[in-house]
Amino acid sequence: MDSRLSKQIQCSVCVGDFTDPVSLLCDHTFCRQCISNHSQSCRLKLCPECRRPYTMWDLRSNRVLRNMVHAVREHLSEQQALRDGNVAACGAGARVFEEPEKLVCSDHQERLKLFCETDQKLVCLICRDGERHQGHTFKPVEQAAEPRKNLLLEPLSFLSKENEELQALIKKQTNEISKTEERSRQLSAQISAQFEEIHQFLRKKEEEVKKMLAKEEKDMIEKMKRNRAEIEEKLNDGREQEGILRSVLETDQPDGFLQWWSEKGLDFVEEMKEKESCCENNDIVSQTTYYIHLLCCRFKSAVKSVNLTPNSLFLGLHETHLQFLVWKEMLSFIKPVPDRNVIHDCHDPYLRVSSDGRSIIRTSKKGIFLHHKDYRPLARTHKTFQSGQHYWEVDVGLLITTSIYGLFPYTLSPDILSHKHTGKIKDKSHDK
Repeated sequence: MDSRLSKQIQCSVCVGDFTDPVSLLCDHTFCRQCISNHSQSCRLKLCPECRRPYTMWDLRSNRVLRNMVHAVREHLSEQQALRDGNVAACGAGARVFEEPEKLVCSDHQERLKLFCETDQKLVCLICRDGERHQGHTFKPVEQAAEPRKNLLLEPLSFLSKENEELQALIKKQTNEISKTEERSRQLSAQISAQFEEIHQFLRKKEEEVKKMLAKEEKDMIEKMKRNRAEIEEKLNDGREQEGILRSVLETDQPDGFLQWWSEKGLDFVEEMKEKESCCENNDIVSQTTYYIHLLCCRFKSAVKSVNLTPNSLFLGLHETHLQFLVWKEMLSFIKPVPDRNVIHDCHDPYLRVSSDGRSIIRTSKKGIFLHHKDYRPLARTHKTFQSGQHYWEVDVGLLITTSIYGLFPYTLSPDILSHKHTGKIKDKSHDK
């Protein structure tokens, strides 16, 4: 449409938009400069269109056409800007549907005014009466195009919603990356503050831990960026498909649309469907049933195929018990006094608690086992805590059957931080 409109404001001499248009007595209009140059180059002053004689005194300024040229230019500029915006919104590389010129039959050079419902092809009036299409069902292109356009409305709505959700996921993923980077900066400051107390000896260790943090951060962010790139790729694909459907639906040429539908459109919609949600082609008994079949199918969701990678940067013990772990490495020259839990004597005949409450030993394999086969000897400490991060070690010696139990609230789970020997840490909160 825009190309036909632009031709109406073109001078037939310079084939450009009218500049200061003037009209002759024959009502043909040209640029003032164009008709002046034509008059100077030709001995006889004849209209370039109809060859009717004229004089320079016959030139009349056409102000109405001049104003119309300005209005048409503005309209075409707005339309071009709108098309450019649609292309940008549909993603880089999206191929927007291009409206072809009026289609003609390659066999008979006649306009393709009919659509063969049987062969799903555009035909002319002569083709309709030929043997090839004998007994087939035909519809005018306008009537045939409308239901097929309606089939594209649902996938277009689906793609629009999908792309909005993908865009939201990208925003959330970017936010998670920022949170990870912020978390990394916080941990870096925490590590530096802890090492400041003994930094002269621990400078080397501090740098080692920071390198570990940097690696964890790098690995985590690379994983998130890969996930974001995957989401962006799916968004670009969705925008490209959305752009194709929008441009197809905006065409006012049903024959061009039907040609696209026959060559690409049907396969385009088929590829968007979830195979398991659609019946087999053998079940489709008519074209109308097939269109209902298309509308009932679900489309493959790009949103459901991707997941958000959350911020999960964690350094383990180097984050929660950094100083203690480093302190253990300093035991070769530092002799601190450890905080020990006191074991309370439960008067178990099988176990004996030392006088300082620091250890227990086995005294006999008999004792109460003679009467209770399921009995398990037990020694306890009474140290409790309400909150915070806590760490303990138990030296079980050479025994491989020793078990260590902890009582935890139902809302917590015990974490085994360190133990020196093969033993078991069990949550006894459910055995009370």
